Amino acid sequence: MPAYLVRLIDTRDLVGFYFADDPSDLPTIIDECTEAADCEYAELPDGGITWESPAIAVPIEIDKDDPDDSKDIPEMPWSGASLSENWWSVLYGYTDEQWTPFFPDQPREPRPPAPRRPLGPARVVRFRKRGA
Repeated sequence: MPAYLVRLIDTRDLVGFYFADDPSDLPTIIDECTEAADCEYAELPDGGITWESPAIAVPIEIDKDDPDDSKDIPEMPWSGASLSENWWSVLYGYTDEQWTPFFPDQPREPRPPAPRRPLGPARVVRFRKRGA
């Protein structure tokens, strides 16, 4: 089953990584987070998401007698995840992978430009004025 990378057409913001038998299944899958008409996709080469640090235990203990077992499920440790080189290259445009809009013949509604975002976590520190 192929893997696909989906991003927004205008800003190239990452929507997600998805697996589907056919690209025509992707609009239904991504509909839970954004409009497919605003997105494009590329089929990914061999690769994946890895954790290069020591393994992190992810305890999965599901009580089959408890009907509401979803209340204490721990979160996945995504902070240590990284992409394989092949997937990283597609994400950042270092390959010749073709990006395909989901609905190429459908005119898209014009959108206002996205607000500027900071490049990363930063903080402005003001210096005290020196005394004369």
